[in-house]
Amino acid sequence: MKVSSFAKKIALTFALVYFASFITRINFAAVMVEIINKTGHTKDAISPVLVGIAISYGVGQVINGWIGDKMKPQNLILYGLIIATIINFVMPVFSYSIPVMTVLWTVNGFAQAMIWPPIIKILVASPLSEEEYGYSVVRISSASAVAAVLMYSVAPWLIKLLSWEWVFIICAIIGLSTTAFWLVSKEKIVASASFDCGKESENSVPAPFKFPKEAIFPMVFIFLAIICQGMVRDGVTNFSPSYISEVFNMSPEDGIAWSLPLAIFSTIAIFLAGALYRRFFKNELMCGVVLYLFALVFSFALCVLFNFNVVVVVFCMTLLTGAIQGVGLMIITHVPKRFKKYGNISTISGVINACTYLGSAIASFAVPLIADVFNWQATVAFWCVIIVLGMASCFIAAKKWKPFIDKD
Repeated sequence: MKVSSFAKKIALTFALVYFASFITRINFAAVMVEIINKTGHTKDAISPVLVGIAISYGVGQVINGWIGDKMKPQNLILYGLIIATIINFVMPVFSYSIPVMTVLWTVNGFAQAMIWPPIIKILVASPLSEEEYGYSVVRISSASAVAAVLMYSVAPWLIKLLSWEWVFIICAIIGLSTTAFWLVSKEKIVASASFDCGKESENSVPAPFKFPKEAIFPMVFIFLAIICQGMVRDGVTNFSPSYISEVFNMSPEDGIAWSLPLAIFSTIAIFLAGALYRRFFKNELMCGVVLYLFALVFSFALCVLFNFNVVVVVFCMTLLTGAIQGVGLMIITHVPKRFKKYGNISTISGVINACTYLGSAIASFAVPLIADVFNWQATVAFWCVIIVLGMASCFIAAKKWKPFIDKD
């Protein structure tokens, strides 16, 4: 596949932006076990911090997705980076207070929601071929997995050598550097984009929201499928350090370190999912069904072998996470582009991402509750049920989605 220099440039630029966004968002979950250990907060007590960012990120996706269709998307990205950077700088100061941490991290979630919908809008509006769009979204999405690899590999060392507070400080420095980079490069990136907002006059009236009737039924099930994807993805990734450290009696630092393969394979899985879709599918939802099936196989294996051996458990978690990340790639990046001619790419992208983090919020509440009341095996069984529901929803949506995308 021949890729233009512009496609490579826009993919790299947004990969850097999304890397900074992701690393300033997942760092709390990565060091949560250590925060609990040092501050004396319990798992249940501190879970509102994760619930707060999941809810605000989800609600923010809807709001900022709509805003991204009404104003310059490049500026919305800038505002999100600035706020996220500031929050990361001040977060360690308030670790003594769960309510304050919850408020700060909730604000961070809303700021982070200013980034993804505008990215998708700019990509769709840019002069990229179908292949170049796929090339770009795979590399941008993989930046999140690279951020997770870096976080789970470096965080244990920072904790041992310095303290968990330094994880936030270094992430804030990365956010600050990326903000400066985006500030000087944003206008060049959007110069060739063919969306009206950002080039229209101040007196022009934004186009009314349009939604095709034939997309209503499948979108309902797409929303349900992506909610399930968010529940499993963040249920596994956010709580894998706690799972590993508690089930195998490891230190918090070792629990974080053993979670590193999940992040590494997520990077590979995103590329594999992109190649799978490009090679065998034209309907992203049917590809999602197949990836959900892979996730079900490994979640069932994890349920049976939940405390057998740490290597086996991490192996199952890794493949489960990889498959679920692939489902997210299919829905989050490919569904919004189908709405290009309706002028609401950012809005659709925001609503879909909101559903993802609605699932994340449910997982942030449900996983520690099930793990504490029952055990981690019951938690994995819960993931299996959610995966079945997500796979069924994706399959139902796929049947009605084909006529809509054939019309596109």
